[in-house]
Amino acid sequence: MTQYTLTNTEYLVVVVTGCDSGFGADIVNDLYQRGGYTVYATCLTSQAVEKYQAKESTRLRAIQVDVSKQGDVNRLRARIEAECPQGVYCVLNNAGINAGGLIDLTTEDTFERVMSVNYMGIIRITKGLLSSLRTYAKSRHTTPKGQKLPRARLISVTSIAGRLNSPGLGPYCASKHAAESILDTLRVELSPWEIDVSMIEPFFAKTPIMTNSSAAFEQIWKQADESVRAMYGQEFAEKALKRSQLLYEKAMPPQWVVQAAVNAIHKKNGAQTARILVGFWYVRFLVWFFEKAPGWMVDGLIRMGMKNGESWPADPFLLKEGKRD
Repeated sequence: MTQYTLTNTEYLVVVVTGCDSGFGADIVNDLYQRGGYTVYATCLTSQAVEKYQAKESTRLRAIQVDVSKQGDVNRLRARIEAECPQGVYCVLNNAGINAGGLIDLTTEDTFERVMSVNYMGIIRITKGLLSSLRTYAKSRHTTPKGQKLPRARLISVTSIAGRLNSPGLGPYCASKHAAESILDTLRVELSPWEIDVSMIEPFFAKTPIMTNSSAAFEQIWKQADESVRAMYGQEFAEKALKRSQLLYEKAMPPQWVVQAAVNAIHKKNGAQTARILVGFWYVRFLVWFFEKAPGWMVDGLIRMGMKNGESWPADPFLLKEGKRD
């Protein structure tokens, strides 16, 4: 049985999920370099855990956790409670996936898998570590006079996809909408314990999720039924791959999101903003417009964009080449 050692109570304990690569890995590295924190980095793979363990630092502790598995989360909770009697200062829900796409190309299992990680993962981690967050929050009122601790905080990396809907991103958008909905609720529910709840909403960033998007689309396209491929057309698939590459090229640097997350953790009132939107100058306007404009206008503009961008099915009713009944 693993022998747990207590963390240094002078350091604030931060738990970050999804630290194999991308935002999570960079956030952990930034916090570690700053000092003053004991960071628990949860990773999906054992290889990523070993990389963190190679640093041989008591301030950086890695553990293999699949946020879609309750057993893994229970194991994380047990370790945190054993090693951190002072409680957890901050939980950053960062783990997330993007899979599937158009409903015709996405299986029910894929919808469930995306929701299990992006939405239920937040639920599992939050419920698992909530007791430790409350322990820390209570300690702020029992410290010696003159010693002020920052407020406890629950931060989650969601997406602008949690506020906007994009054709071809249905499973991802639905999971992010669900995540933002529960976080809006938790922000009020947890306020009696002085636990700040905040969301970081990135625009498209150059992360492994985007890097792998073209290969992922090719795979689901090949696996699609022949009738579905005929309905959309080969040209549709080719244009989709080109758009994916173009979107990656125009995406923002991931460091913008990393800095926003670190600020939310590090600054005194960093997590008291409900939504921290991260993106180019025009993103805030786009979000405002699509949330305020009437539905018929939004749908019309998106349809127009799909047609102009050649994202429209080649033969919606399979009427070409004598296919009419």
